[in-house]
Amino acid sequence: MFTPESLASFEREVGATLTEFERSLEKAAPGAVTVLGAGVFQVDCDNVTLRMDAKPVAPRRIGLFVLPVLKVSYQFSGGDEKARKALLDHLDRAMQRGGG
Repeated sequence: MFTPESLASFEREVGATLTEFERSLEKAAPGAVTVLGAGVFQVDCDNVTLRMDAKPVAPRRIGLFVLPVLKVSYQFSGGDEKARKALLDHLDRAMQRGGG
């Protein structure tokens, strides 16, 4: 799993559409997600708040396959490093897609 150097703020690319990302985020954290605007999400869990700004970028093309890509900016507030990592790990596991 990806672990950034700092859990204050970081960016990463996610293979999904905005709709897919929102749907999987809400399944990963039921009742904890607030949609703040188009592509802007907030997850409140215990004393940790995570804001995510997701913007579509150029898709990946592999032969005839076209894979959507989002650039997602993560900004944490509240909680300590351990609590932030626990939330990120939970979301990553819950939002993980199957593969070969």
